[in-house]
Amino acid sequence: MKKNLLILAILMLGNTAFAQNTNNLLSKYYSVKNALVNSDLKAASEAIIDFQNTIKSESSFRQKDDLNKAADKLAKANSVEKQRAVFNDVSTTMWQIVKSTDQVSQSVYYQYCPMKKAYWLSNETTIKNPYFGSSMLSCGNISETKN
Repeated sequence: MKKNLLILAILMLGNTAFAQNTNNLLSKYYSVKNALVNSDLKAASEAIIDFQNTIKSESSFRQKDDLNKAADKLAKANSVEKQRAVFNDVSTTMWQIVKSTDQVSQSVYYQYCPMKKAYWLSNETTIKNPYFGSSMLSCGNISETKN
């Protein structure tokens, strides 16, 4: 019985830690997304490095390798256009992570750009498209929501 309680306690702590890690990853992801919305290469590059460091510092999780690979591609992109071209890979992997946890601190909106056929995550319902910036800022829709 003690063994079962100990296992349950460990699993619960692991779930809480993963939820906190997911919230931290989301925060760093949103910084990248917002820099792309603003077409700001310097801010995007800095946010990408911060995002990569956060991924590497997190304990192991199921999609860590996929997220690392996608973030590495993003980091190698040397223009906003190239960053936007690979941002969907990061976004779809982040959505898998968000969907796999039962605990996120706020709603996450999985948004879709029909012109680019690409997704991104947002913490607000307002569409701010990272793939086009100001030229088509409100192009897109909410595909799914995680509460």
